[in-house]
Amino acid sequence: MNKKWAFPGLFALLVLAAGLVVYADNVTPVVGPVSDTEALNPSRPYVVKMHAQWCSICMLTKGAWTQVQQTHAGRANLVVFDFTNDQTTAASRAEAKRLGLEKFFDDYGGASGVVYVLDGPTKEVRAELAGELDATAYGRAIDEALKSARK
Repeated sequence: MNKKWAFPGLFALLVLAAGLVVYADNVTPVVGPVSDTEALNPSRPYVVKMHAQWCSICMLTKGAWTQVQQTHAGRANLVVFDFTNDQTTAASRAEAKRLGLEKFFDDYGGASGVVYVLDGPTKEVRAELAGELDATAYGRAIDEALKSARK
């Protein structure tokens, strides 16, 4: 074996292995289901995470999303649409239909690494947070949507 390629080859294998570990750890976040009653007549804003296991932004924002889940689960309808493959995309489309978010899904589906805050009753996008690492930014957007819902 040529020695001048040994170090770069080993380095490439290590980077590939690290990437596979990160990929395997970037599972789709699990959120509690939105009830059928809330889906029919939403009283809280929707916070929709657009996720894919292969998405590098999803990997980077994983910690911020975990904080959003911990602090806003009872205040907003948390939803994750997964675009990892055809099967997860189809399941996400079905959930969007159940929630009355078909138009949103058609307009924004397929993007990953973005979190949208939607007004509950109108389902209009109130905020778009792309690659945001600071959980307080999500909190501000959700709080603003909650204020608008009370008016």
